[in-house]
Formats: sequence, C-alpha cells, structure tokens
Amino acid sequence: MTTLSFAAGLDSLRFQCRLREIAFFDPTSAEDRVARIAAAIEALPSGRYLVGLGPNCGETIRIGAHPIRLGRHASILEQSTDEVVDYSINDASLVGPREVSRLHATLDATKCSSDEVKLHDEQSTTGTWLYPEMTRVPSDSPATLQHGSLFSLGPTGTNLFVLIVRG
Repeated sequence: MTTLSFAAGLDSLRFQCRLREIAFFDPTSAEDRVARIAAAIEALPSGRYLVGLGPNCGETIRIGAHPIRLGRHASILEQSTDEVVDYSINDASLVGPREVSRLHATLDATKCSSDEVKLHDEQSTTGTWLYPEMTRVPSDSPATLQHGSLFSLGPTGTNLFVLIVRG
C-alpha cells in the first residue's frame, strides 16, 4: 500500500467519522430534519435573520436597527483587544489554526430595504466568502445579501451562514 492510498483511506475514515457524529446527534431522517427546519423558519416573526449552519455557528440571530459584528474572542495565547463582537464563533481549539478573525465581518441593515442586508468584511485574515460562487467580499466594498444568500467566514464553508427574510 502506498502512502498516498493509505492517506486516502484515512481521509475517507475521517469523513465517515464526521458523518457518524452528525447522525449520532441528530438520528432522524432527512425528511424529518427538513420538516423541523421548515417549521422553525415559519415560526419566525417578520424580520431579517442570520442563521448559522456550521458546527461552530448554530445560532439564529435577529438583525435589527444596529450593525452586528461577527468574530471570535482571543485565545489564552493571544493578546486581548478592545474590539467587541456581538456574536462569537469558536472555530478552533486553544492552539489550533483559526479561520475566523477576532473582528471578521459586520452585517448592517440600517441603510437597506426591508429585504436586504449589507455584509462588510472587516479586513479579515481569511476573508468573507459568498457561496456557492466562492466570491470573496472585498474589504472596501460590502456585498448585498437577500433572502437565501449564503456566506462563510473563511474559505472552507465551515462557518456558513444564511440570511432569512420573513415578510
């Protein structure tokens, strides 16, 4: 067995382990999960919501009259800053690599129509990405999100969010 085929086998096992983890925490069928998600969306009052889809960002955040800052707290190995985030994403272990910057992105609906939100990348290290196109949001030019727009903090899609607009 070559090293490459051995590594491919390990990669496959790693992927299967992650799927088993997901199945363990939510053993229902895909049909049941979709029905639960649809019911949760329909139960939301009118407004704009950011819904986290990844393992590190599973919250539903109402977007209101004030900008919302997304990022992470400093680890014990990093110097604290004066930057304050409204929602923190814990995307790595204590010493592991990080995909989310401490101040990564801001969502702002203050100067938008009722069905839009502006997404600003705050000069993050790994970027803010629109999905599924994999287009990086420039730090000097915000992206306009509408119902169903997807974006990720970092290029892997692990920290994936969707905008939901309820009318």
